[in-house]
Amino acid sequence: MKTLQLITIFGLIALFYGCCDGLKGTYVGQDGAFIEQMTFTSCDAVELVFMGSTAEGNYTIEGNKVKIVNAGENQILTITDDGCLDGGGFIGKYCKD
Repeated sequence: MKTLQLITIFGLIALFYGCCDGLKGTYVGQDGAFIEQMTFTSCDAVELVFMGSTAEGNYTIEGNKVKIVNAGENQILTITDDGCLDGGGFIGKYCKD
């Protein structure tokens, strides 16, 4: 009986963590974007590649805005109609690879 309960509990945990509405995959900088690429690795974690170095940050989504926090710095990007992430001006635009 305990084995069945443990299997059920672990199954529910896996289902809960597998059902996030976060971003997935790699977004590549377009036309001179500040960051080379962003890879969203889980419901709240993102890897940022800049000048060949990788750093990890966290992100949240509110409406069509993605807020990325890395080393105490915040950046807000807009999810565009074509599914890209747009940080505007200096930060640039990132589209799924």
